[in-house]
Amino acid sequence: MTGKRILIVEDERIVAEDLKRLLIKMGYGVTDIAASGEEALRSVKSQKPDLVLMDIRIQGPQDGIEVAEHLYAEYNIPVSYLTAFADAPTLDRAKATMPYGYILKPFEPRSLQAVLELAIHRHMMESVVSEMDGWHARVLHSLPGALMATDRLNRIIFINKAAETLTGWTPDALFGKPLSDYLLEEKGKPIPPAGSEGTGSFKTKTNGSAPITYTRTILPGEDNEPNGELIIIKLF
Repeated sequence: MTGKRILIVEDERIVAEDLKRLLIKMGYGVTDIAASGEEALRSVKSQKPDLVLMDIRIQGPQDGIEVAEHLYAEYNIPVSYLTAFADAPTLDRAKATMPYGYILKPFEPRSLQAVLELAIHRHMMESVVSEMDGWHARVLHSLPGALMATDRLNRIIFINKAAETLTGWTPDALFGKPLSDYLLEEKGKPIPPAGSEGTGSFKTKTNGSAPITYTRTILPGEDNEPNGELIIIKLF
């Protein structure tokens, strides 16, 4: 993925300049060289690199691991560590930040390039998945019908705006609650199978109940086993 822009955080200037020349030779752009966490944060804010190549022992009160935590939390920028330190306590701290690579010095250029390519690809795919999840949520919220979703234990995990209006409940009030506490089946009638319409009532926030018709659709999980249900509710 040549053309991607990388920030180098390394307090040994000669090492940093050698690394810069190597990255440029590989086809990457280098946005800056920072020797401390403070410099790195300023550079990320102004230059917005695609990835940060971070030494762990750097200048200033914060080490590279602390800076990496801040960068990912605030700017969602992936960080790969490039360091000479591989002791167990350092590795444990580094792993806790979910790094996009851990490269030990001295390194082979091919190994460095492979780690960078995988890091950038992984972050790109995670961003796509996150955007799709957000898009799906926005679509569900914008639909005019009243929608609810449950997990595989039949607990409510989502309601859209129309369902809020119909029931009076907010998402945080219903989240994690059993659907059966609120969706009341019509007495004497069995629960209809998924895909068919049922009738009943829904317990509203005002302690009343609204007569409804509803349709249940199974939501499959990654293992193709039922992972919950989507329920479409209409006033009866």
